[in-house]
Amino acid sequence: MTTRSTWARSISVVSVSGLLVALTGCMSTSEISGGSASGSNSGGIAFATLDQGSAWYNYGATIGSQIEEAIDGTKVEVLPYSGGIGNPELVSTGEAQIATSFSAVTAWAHDGLEGTPFEDEPLDNLRMLVGGIDQYYFGPIAPASAPFDSLDDIVDGELGIDIVSQPRGSLGDIGTNMVLEAYGAGTEDIESWGGAFEPTSTDVATTAIGDRKADLWIQAITAGHPGITELAQTSDIKILPISDDAVAALSDYGLTAATLPGGTFRGQDDDVQLVGFNTSIIASTDLDDDTAYEITKAIVESADALASANAGMAGFDPALSASEEMTSGVPLHPGAERYYKEAGLL
Repeated sequence: MTTRSTWARSISVVSVSGLLVALTGCMSTSEISGGSASGSNSGGIAFATLDQGSAWYNYGATIGSQIEEAIDGTKVEVLPYSGGIGNPELVSTGEAQIATSFSAVTAWAHDGLEGTPFEDEPLDNLRMLVGGIDQYYFGPIAPASAPFDSLDDIVDGELGIDIVSQPRGSLGDIGTNMVLEAYGAGTEDIESWGGAFEPTSTDVATTAIGDRKADLWIQAITAGHPGITELAQTSDIKILPISDDAVAALSDYGLTAATLPGGTFRGQDDDVQLVGFNTSIIASTDLDDDTAYEITKAIVESADALASANAGMAGFDPALSASEEMTSGVPLHPGAERYYKEAGLL
């Protein structure tokens, strides 16, 4: 069986270091970083998200537009990488000034939580700007015709299935192993049973499930997710539940039971128990206080416009953005804290 420490450490090295090596092969350092760590290089802000076709990339485009409108002379470069696991390190090292991140994952990174890719390597310069901009779920997606109805079926039957995930550095990549581990297995076990595990782009994963060239996609899900919405509209799929025992095991990572309401996607008529978390916007202590203030203000005060443009942000409530529940205890950036206090939200 795959051990927690083995996959956490090995994937951590591949996801971020490999990503940066690949990028430096085709881009200059200034193009990667989008400027200095303060985010003030020629008014540029590099905003790390995820690949095109993901909800986060769409968030980046719409949030970036609001920031540009609010801060004169600022240009936001939306980076189509590197996801929930890679983004905290990109921000911590100054390769990006701000990023989308899951609040729980940011807490793993800030604290160097045991059993995660950040174990014993805390990124304690991370700071929160805006928490709770959406509700995300993490769950298994399969073609409706797949010969299993639960992850227990796969593990108990030692089925050699083909699994896809979002790219290296995303929560989809790491989370696939986390979820399987909660059932007593891992991607190495799947491969030993004759199956395969392939981290790839969101678009490729979507197509693979739709064309039945893959059997399972354990994925971060939000209402209106562009890839999954398209997949559900064009193919027959099923979303498998996360068992109570697996939810209990995943609680070690700050993940909690969350119910995906019936009707969120075509063909998903019933409520499904998954695990849940929310997206946040993060920065580091290197981002100057005034810029952090203005970015936070721009996002919070455009909440309605952002929700209109992104179905996943329909529940964004700025009154909760600075709460411990939405920030997972990650400290607020001083500039963000100043804004929340002035706005009467803290």
